[in-house]
Amino acid sequence: MLVTPELALAFRAEVEAASSIIVGTHLNPDGDALGSALAMSHFLDDLGKPHQVFCNNPAPYNLRFLPGAGRVQLEGTVPPGTLGIVLDLDALHRLGRVRPLFEQCKRLIVVDHHVPHEKPGDLRIIDPESPATALILTDLLLACHAVIRPEIATCLLAGIVTDTGSFRFPNTTPHALTRCADLLACGGDIVRIGEELYQKKPLPAVKLLGTVLHKMRLELDAQIGWATLSTRDYAAAHATEEHTEGLVNEILSVDSVRIAALIREPQPGKVRASIRSRGEVDVTTVARVFGGGGHRNAAGCTFEVSLEEAERGLVREMERCLASS
Repeated sequence: MLVTPELALAFRAEVEAASSIIVGTHLNPDGDALGSALAMSHFLDDLGKPHQVFCNNPAPYNLRFLPGAGRVQLEGTVPPGTLGIVLDLDALHRLGRVRPLFEQCKRLIVVDHHVPHEKPGDLRIIDPESPATALILTDLLLACHAVIRPEIATCLLAGIVTDTGSFRFPNTTPHALTRCADLLACGGDIVRIGEELYQKKPLPAVKLLGTVLHKMRLELDAQIGWATLSTRDYAAAHATEEHTEGLVNEILSVDSVRIAALIREPQPGKVRASIRSRGEVDVTTVARVFGGGGHRNAAGCTFEVSLEEAERGLVREMERCLASS
């Protein structure tokens, strides 16, 4: 879906009518989430609109190069009559601790590319067929005749690059590539994006990668692969949750693996899983069993059980998913 003139006009009218604005995205933001939120922030700068950017978590280490990453706040207050804009978000609970701020907003705009399970927002600009929220936002800003400065272009480009896996994922479309060319022409720094995201890793992340590969398990003729990371593994590597970014893809890189998962316990009592797949294997069916969600080939969920119990349950559901594919 290309953003229609009607949607662009409605969006611009909401923004221009607001005396104050807050921008947010989902907890543990990835490149699409943070890139979209920061691009929106720069756009609001250009309009002279007072605003704040909120997220449950600060920018992860590999995204701190994005222009404006330091403006993300973890808490704050909302003036009366504030307009909320949330990006890359299909359910308000995924705002985490900053959810109450957005629930206080007089009006709420949602820009997203997930299949909607909840439908928050007074104005919803949604396209589940789009490979990235940043791509929808690019279309929206162009439809609003915004000036795409290099800072905005870099943020949007990072969002599209990360959610298409550097244009390797099946969701890569001709429109996405065309818009990336447009963003490059506007000064988007593709070299910096590639270097920061794919050519640099802090030592704790490298140590966790070694642990993941050592603990990796395979089942069903090596079509299912997974690994667990315990609190002891994190401590041994002097690592935090942000150092696990992309590790599940190393399991999926085994040529026979069709479904991969990384099940991790960064803190006692907190268990999370990242799930990935190839082709037509839809791992959202696995994540939803545990209250999670995502996309067909990339999903996630959280657990309120032990690491061992989460592992057993997740592997069982991955087996069922593969059997039905």
